[in-house]
Formats: sequence, C-alpha cells, structure tokens
Amino acid sequence: MATSLTLRSVIQRNEKGFLASNLGDETVMMNLHNGDYLGLNSVASDIWNALEKPVSVENLYNQILNMYDVTDEQCKQEVDSFLQQLSDHKLLVTHKNLINEPD
Repeated sequence: MATSLTLRSVIQRNEKGFLASNLGDETVMMNLHNGDYLGLNSVASDIWNALEKPVSVENLYNQILNMYDVTDEQCKQEVDSFLQQLSDHKLLVTHKNLINEPD
C-alpha cells in the first residue's frame, strides 16, 4: 500500500498542475510543471476515475473488484502499486477526515 495508507484512509486524485485527457479507454496526463507525460492503461484509468471524489482505500478495492474478475489479493497488489505510483508523481491527495461512503 502507498506510504502510510490504511484501508480507512480517504484518498482522492490531485489534478492541480496536471492536464488529463481520455483517449479511448486510456488516459494521458501531462505535468504542467515539468512537461512529463504519464500514460494510464484502461485499468489504471478506471482507478483514476474512481479517485475523482474522496474514497476510502477499502471502498476503492471493492469498486475495482466489482469491475474486474480478479482475486482480492491481486486487486490489492495492483491497486497498491498504482497508488504508490500516483503518490510518487504527487497525483494523490490523502484527506485527514474520514467520510461516510455508500456501500
């Protein structure tokens, strides 16, 4: 899991300083500060889209599990890896307050 995230951590994508555009089922992003591009495949794009509004890590796992035929463990590994990449690129915001989410 990305540094210091727990199942109850509430996260959201950080769009400040980035442009994002959908190309089919993929997403291309550009860092406005340094011009770097980041391409997201369809699964990563689905995770990115799920992060549009604040969501707990646990509910993010559940959303992705409902979209794809994967095991819980595979889902957690893949989502955690992607969240770490987002964090490394400063594309992830962690909220200090927990929110109520529909199940």
